[in-house]
Amino acid sequence: MVTAILRALAASARRDLSSFGALKTNNFFLFVALLIWGAAVSGVEPVSAYPFLLLLGVLLLFPVSSDPLDKIPPTRLTLWPLSTAQRVALRLASLAFSPILWLTVVLLSLRAGAAVAAIFIAAAIAIHVIAVVARGPGWNVARFVPHLPGRVGGLVSSNLREMLTLLDPYLALVISVAGSAWRIFGKADAGAPPILALLVAVAMSTYAQCLFALESGAGMTRYRLLPLRGWQILAAKDAAFLGVLLLLTLPLDALAGMAFGLAALAIGRYPSLKVHLPQRRWRFSSGRVFFGVLQGLVGATLGFHAAGAGLAIAIAMYTAALYFGGRSWDRQSLGRTTARAA
Repeated sequence: MVTAILRALAASARRDLSSFGALKTNNFFLFVALLIWGAAVSGVEPVSAYPFLLLLGVLLLFPVSSDPLDKIPPTRLTLWPLSTAQRVALRLASLAFSPILWLTVVLLSLRAGAAVAAIFIAAAIAIHVIAVVARGPGWNVARFVPHLPGRVGGLVSSNLREMLTLLDPYLALVISVAGSAWRIFGKADAGAPPILALLVAVAMSTYAQCLFALESGAGMTRYRLLPLRGWQILAAKDAAFLGVLLLLTLPLDALAGMAFGLAALAIGRYPSLKVHLPQRRWRFSSGRVFFGVLQGLVGATLGFHAAGAGLAIAIAMYTAALYFGGRSWDRQSLGRTTARAA
């Protein structure tokens, strides 16, 4: 029986590792790849990319550090007819499916030193403990999201809870906190806050391509049963995104951040409604490279000129995308209703 359980754990570990491949089409990863490519073309080390790679790596430690046996419900594991020796053997054998062990072996093989490997293991254990505590009912992220008033207030709150199960907002939070601390306690250049605000927006922008990706089939049906127009449903999704972005860019440069965010939503409207990219919770969101490049170029251009016409253009783009996206949603809903009636 232990062998069968280990085979199931191996298959689960393969599926989990494949889900991390979504990072390669995340807009922030594309930005880091651009930094590395620019340094390679110039013949210098990509020193500017190292802090961002470290940040991505630290955030990925949270899902990677999970115990392989956590994938088995505790009640089911307790009910299985396993002896004490078999349970100990299962615990030891399950370590072979832990990515943390693999990364530690890689560090040692690269002669990074036992001290570096020990620090890495200690950090992974600490992150695992934090993640276990955070999964407890007392720290459930849903508890910290209030129920907002208004006709679509509950929908905005639900979308906000959903968005906070991805790693993108936490990446943006770290950049915002670090940038704000540098601005307050360091000697940041006058041009740094807009750039930092744009980095926060880049970190969140991929989610604008997959606003409905975490919804199950039942969740999409619920949306279509609500007595709301298409533009209202889309606006509720957008309000959760823009609310978080405004909060994180407020200490830096809210105008630049909002101009980028509005442009990202406008460009991401088509893939969010038509492409339906699959997403996993507690991973970085993935998008289409074409739309990601457009979001980066247009968003950065408008963000740098937000104090002038940039924000006005972004608002116009967003308004048009919301109008046409709402019409498309209503047509799809009407078509499904007609098909069911027939």
